[in-house]
Amino acid sequence: MLLLLASACSGGDESATETVTRTTTVTVTTTTTGPATTIPPRLPAPLPAEGTLPVHGFNAYMESIDEPWERDLAGVMDAFVEAGAGDSSSRSFQATSSGDSATATLTLEGLMDDSVRAQRYELDLSRRDDGTWKVESASWSQRCHEGRGHQDFSPEPCV
Repeated sequence: MLLLLASACSGGDESATETVTRTTTVTVTTTTTGPATTIPPRLPAPLPAEGTLPVHGFNAYMESIDEPWERDLAGVMDAFVEAGAGDSSSRSFQATSSGDSATATLTLEGLMDDSVRAQRYELDLSRRDDGTWKVESASWSQRCHEGRGHQDFSPEPCV
């Protein structure tokens, strides 16, 4: 009987043995929209000689976040000018708005510069549907120390 059992386990018929191979393919798709931006883009250095500042990168940054300061003109100005604002001993902020448009001006005085007496940044803004502000245009200018150049605000260099 043991011999009978052994022959039954061996299959006895070669056509009954079959090998099954399964191949499973897994596809992973990742979508990348760019690096996460956690801080606003810095102003160009040196500042552009004609006085016009780029706004596209800053607006793209603002569209990628949702922060309370985006609805506040002073908050938008602070974020836009964050570079260099700490180098002054005095800050003066003024804003005027009418409906969905606004103008904001930040003047920094007491700079750590022996030629530049003050820097001024001006933003023209429009309000988006969600209440946040979009910077339409931006400019900068500077006033020189006495004997170091112009006394009016201008992007012209101080000496």
